[in-house]
This record gives sequence, C-alpha cells and structure tokens, in this order.
Amino acid sequence: MKKVININFHGTIVPIEEGAYEILKQYIESLRVYFAEEEGKEEIINDIESRISELFQERIKAGAT
Repeated sequence: MKKVININFHGTIVPIEEGAYEILKQYIESLRVYFAEEEGKEEIINDIESRISELFQERIKAGAT
C-alpha cells in the first residue's frame, strides 16, 4: 500500500501519494527552469499551478481518493 499525504497545493488540500507528490514537485521545478528567462514567468507558472489545482478539485469532487 502506498503512503498518502495531504498537501496544500495552491490553496487546495489534496491527498496525494508520495510518489505522485515527488513527480509534481519535479514538474513544477522543471517549469521554473523552462520559464527562467521569460518575462512574467511567475504569472505563467502561477496560471499552470492554478489549472492543476482546478483539476485536483474536479477529481476530488468526483470521488477520487
């Protein structure tokens, strides 16, 4: 059985497996590296994180654990 942790992701409490959390952290870091030289990089990353948070909320509402 995989260990599930609760994280606060962009204002949403999300239960997530530890392995998935590590992948999410790596993805967010890769975004920071990719957009490092872009003007407005924080806004771009914030928008992507907001969309991920919306997707988490949809799955939670649909009954995902």
